[in-house]
Amino acid sequence: MYKTIVLELLQAHPTLHRRLCLSRTLLRELDRYSVDLRASHLELSRSVPPDAAMELAVAQIEERIAQEAARVEA
Repeated sequence: MYKTIVLELLQAHPTLHRRLCLSRTLLRELDRYSVDLRASHLELSRSVPPDAAMELAVAQIEERIAQEAARVEA
């Protein structure tokens, strides 16, 4: 589930996604972001309802991916 979410977020930034594919680092980065997403989701679940925790965790990862995409596109 976490990898699917992260993959969709990466695919929303075609330049970053393409760069990761070409450099053969997509799987490594997908794994890294997925682990971070899961950890954030579990941590947030302690203080907010699980659905809200997932939304917040996804928003955090989405922001990190967007920042990385902006850096790559610059």
